[in-house]
Amino acid sequence: MSKHAEAANDSRPPEREPTTATIPARYRGHARRDAAAFYLSELARGVLAGQLSVGQGERQTILATSEFVMLEIEVKQKKRANHIAMKLRWPKRPLIRIATGRERDGA
Repeated sequence: MSKHAEAANDSRPPEREPTTATIPARYRGHARRDAAAFYLSELARGVLAGQLSVGQGERQTILATSEFVMLEIEVKQKKRANHIAMKLRWPKRPLIRIATGRERDGA
């Protein structure tokens, strides 16, 4: 084995920077099934990661997700079309306070 191949095997793989999943702030229109699945998977990836980036034009807003969310799913089947509505809701601030030094000491 050459020295270059050995050096390549000894080095660590490059660390990946965490990426934030980005979805549009608002979208309504015809899309292919794979595009719809892409946006849903980006939403799921962001919720799992704990933060979600929402884009509106050039502006992006980061939303921090909480550990617990309110989830609503509603499916309607009608003659002409099927509808699935999903709603996620969580508080802006964490519900659990992190104890400071004073609170732990009883001060």
